[in-house]
Amino acid sequence: MSLVAHSPLRTCFFCSNDATEKPIGGSVGKGGTNKKADVRIVQAFLNSTPPEEGGPAFLLAEDAIIGPKTQAAIDRFQAKVLRQPDGRIDPHGPTIKALTKLICDSDSVPAGRLGLDGRPGQAAGSPSKPPTPGQTGPQMVAEGKQILKDLERKLMSLRFKLLHQTPTTMAWLNKHFETAKVKVTSSDASMLLRIVSAIHFQVSRANAFGAQGIDSIIMFDPKADAGVIAWTVRGGDKLSTKQFQIYVEKGVNIKAPGHTVFLGPIFTNQPAPIEKQWTVIHEMCHFVGPRDGTGLEINDNAYAFQGHFLSIGKFFKLHNAESIALMILEFAVGTAAIVATPRLATFKSHFDTFPKVVGGEIVTS
Repeated sequence: MSLVAHSPLRTCFFCSNDATEKPIGGSVGKGGTNKKADVRIVQAFLNSTPPEEGGPAFLLAEDAIIGPKTQAAIDRFQAKVLRQPDGRIDPHGPTIKALTKLICDSDSVPAGRLGLDGRPGQAAGSPSKPPTPGQTGPQMVAEGKQILKDLERKLMSLRFKLLHQTPTTMAWLNKHFETAKVKVTSSDASMLLRIVSAIHFQVSRANAFGAQGIDSIIMFDPKADAGVIAWTVRGGDKLSTKQFQIYVEKGVNIKAPGHTVFLGPIFTNQPAPIEKQWTVIHEMCHFVGPRDGTGLEINDNAYAFQGHFLSIGKFFKLHNAESIALMILEFAVGTAAIVATPRLATFKSHFDTFPKVVGGEIVTS
């Protein structure tokens, strides 16, 4: 899913169309149904395949047309991976499985946009050569990592509060999640504890070489759409750091490490440091939540700048990245800081009430 800027505010859309197992719906190539969407995906996948691994020597036009060059590229790849090539790629056949496996597993196919989208400066008909590495965004990545590192002690303290569930803590949770007098229960607090603990685990854990978990999570996407601040995959922490997925979103094909939160070029343009903190925490809530298809995903049911933010049901608040991130952010930076943000202007009076967080403690007066 992605965080998308709208004026000073932003909303999300989900990168949820996991096409790794079945990227095409019909057959492509000789005697195939050759639906345009399927052909275009195959062309992009072939363009991402290095020539030495069966990809075309010259980049294909991603025009959704099975012409002689695209058919020749299919034949070339099949000759590399099949004993008996037939010139057609079937939805569940060995060719598409070999193609997606190569894209996901090969270091020669970098993460990010696939096809011509991932090869700036290269055009159809030009010799296929490795994509030029884009800007790494080291400063933005370092800032994103530092935001999470700075949260480590606060997350530990918040875990303690959610574990012991004192009346003060429960009253503070109700400020965030109660709707129509339906109050937060002990089970609800335990669910929030799991989310906070999962984020804390990623921030605090280190491997045998001293590298922290977040060192392999926060990355930069130089080709993110113009309005995208950051994006991730729901439940990405359930995937290994080396496990890649193929996503097809709005005509864009992406090889994405599931175990990653990507920052886009405009991450740096957010109006205040606290907005960057909110963005990173928001994405981490999606990242550590359940995977797609469970019915318990951390979604985007409402945003703090939308009029219905407080009126959605308790269940939807408890599964809303914006609501959970706001709770974590208030505990981390204090009530005074969050009520000063433009995003909370509509509901400033609601959140600027007790219980508040002052000096790292939840207080009732």
